[in-house]
Amino acid sequence: MNHLYHFGPYTLDPRRRRLSRQGSPVSLTPKAFDLILFFAQNPNRVITKEELLKALWADSFVEEGNLTQNVFLLRRALGQKSEDSGLIVTIPRKGYQFAGDVSIVSQPALSAEVPASQTAAAVSPGHVAITIETERESEAVETSSSQMLTSLVRRSATRSRPVLALLFTVATLILVLAGYLSWNHFRAKPTPPPGIMLAVLPLQNLTGDPEQEYFADGLTEELIAQLGRLQPEQLGVIARTSVMGYKHTDKRLDQIGRELSVQYVLESSFRRSADRLRLTIQLVRVRDQVHLWAENYDRQMQDIFAVQDDVARSVAREIQLHLTQQQQADLTEHRSIDPEAHESYLKGRYFWNKRTELGFRKAIEYFQAAIAKDPAQAQAYAGLADSYLLLSGYGFERQEEALQKAKAAATRAIEIDNRLAEAHTTLGMISLQHDWDWPASEMHLKRALELNPNYSVGREMYADGYLWSVGKNEEAIAELRKAHGLDPLSLIISTDLAKHLCFSGNYGEGMEMFAKVLEADPDFVQAHYYLSRAYGLKGSFAEAVAESDKIKPPDIIPFGIGQRGYVYALQGKRREALEIADELQQASKTQHVDPHYIADIYIGLGDKDLAFAWLEKAYTEHSPGIIMMKVDPKYDPLRSDRRFAELMRRVRIPQ
Repeated sequence: MNHLYHFGPYTLDPRRRRLSRQGSPVSLTPKAFDLILFFAQNPNRVITKEELLKALWADSFVEEGNLTQNVFLLRRALGQKSEDSGLIVTIPRKGYQFAGDVSIVSQPALSAEVPASQTAAAVSPGHVAITIETERESEAVETSSSQMLTSLVRRSATRSRPVLALLFTVATLILVLAGYLSWNHFRAKPTPPPGIMLAVLPLQNLTGDPEQEYFADGLTEELIAQLGRLQPEQLGVIARTSVMGYKHTDKRLDQIGRELSVQYVLESSFRRSADRLRLTIQLVRVRDQVHLWAENYDRQMQDIFAVQDDVARSVAREIQLHLTQQQQADLTEHRSIDPEAHESYLKGRYFWNKRTELGFRKAIEYFQAAIAKDPAQAQAYAGLADSYLLLSGYGFERQEEALQKAKAAATRAIEIDNRLAEAHTTLGMISLQHDWDWPASEMHLKRALELNPNYSVGREMYADGYLWSVGKNEEAIAELRKAHGLDPLSLIISTDLAKHLCFSGNYGEGMEMFAKVLEADPDFVQAHYYLSRAYGLKGSFAEAVAESDKIKPPDIIPFGIGQRGYVYALQGKRREALEIADELQQASKTQHVDPHYIADIYIGLGDKDLAFAWLEKAYTEHSPGIIMMKVDPKYDPLRSDRRFAELMRRVRIPQ
């Protein structure tokens, strides 16, 4: 016997391929019918997009966009206006769930129960993208017009027929005008307010090969960079660090939107076969989860930059960005790449983002492979420079060796393409930490932000590096707040902001931010180190020692031990402090230990001669910490000594 599926007011007849609502037929395309049937047969479970693609297009290959379009058409036929309420619910990063309460009945049993037909209201395509505010405004216009008509009729009850006819004519004109204004309001796209925020969610890897994750992550980062350069006065783009926290997430788009404070989300997925890339991208408005734009790309790998340009143009169009002529020209350049070189570059960025010594060294190998394949690839030189910069910054290599290599690579990157914000940022930090060329540092860091104001790392380095070291702490905090807005889940940006808030005396907000960082990652080394320093400034020495003790091996040297020795010195625990100073000196024989950690201990003990001896060694090695002499509170006991002024002069710190 033929079974029928009943859910809510709907009845689904597979044999007749008919969907009805309270007896009235609902018009569906053949694929939309197949889709609703599959949903009805699999209620209340998460159905992946891959499963739906195999079920509906078993004998042919189609892009994910075909599925998205059919889901869209089916929702429209069902009168569903959002993705998180109604019969078909989107499960972000996975697929869909049919939320209807489905009962299966025989046709005779159902036929006697079907209510009298009622025609369902049609939903026009143009109404799908209407915002909640627009609908309410239209209802207000129509309600106001209806009330006016009623009032006119009542007033006309005692008047003559000609007057009554005239009033009806006027009222009709008002209703027509209100209808036109309402339609025109629906039709026009609103001008976006300043400060629009967009999140590019991590690309979904649909290849079935986990080894392709590097490609997904790298392409995500490139899209973020491309969109970040569009129109910074109007558009902010969430940085890579924050969006990567949503990789493989089950969170709904509205929750992601709230957590990142964004109005739009770009979702993407890809497949690869031989030398071709199949990419599906869609732009979603978070407020009502309407898909504003979707596109499928089937291109050769060497055309990947052209695809990124097209995505940027489409996003700019949909959210009404006003691009300059130069920006429009940049997006129409037809750039081709060597696919193998680009692949090596993406692998390099993948390992660089691990932020480990092994990761940096693997990244260098891949960046060098990319350069060997394509010597004109500026991005690979920029990646190479970033790798050497952080190798020294994290203490894995001496500054003198690593920064020379970083400088050469960054300089070559800019010679090839002077529009790379990453390369300018790296040169800015090298000019600051190694060359002590303060004007050059400021020039490169500002140039990086001109090229890409949404580059949160550049904004953080400008603030925490240059602005703070020259004594502009309020400006540094303002820049760090901007960086935090672009990358709210970045632990290092949050830590830097918390540090500067505490150092400027705002302990309440600073301590609260430290707590949030350590709630997210209880083992984050930099947070424990600077929280310990903040406690030390307050005179809370027990808490300061406790925080330094939370730094676990292998990071305990020099971060934890050096800070603990400094706190012991501030407490007057001379023996314990000297033991740690000796421990650091012994460790320096087998690994790199920044001399300023030892200098700190002698500063705390009040031993100026030994403090200056170790600061002289820090000067010789171009220790990064020495550029902070003008502003770091730990140097306060030395400021009256003429040797301190002389050291600052040699480091060329602006006065």
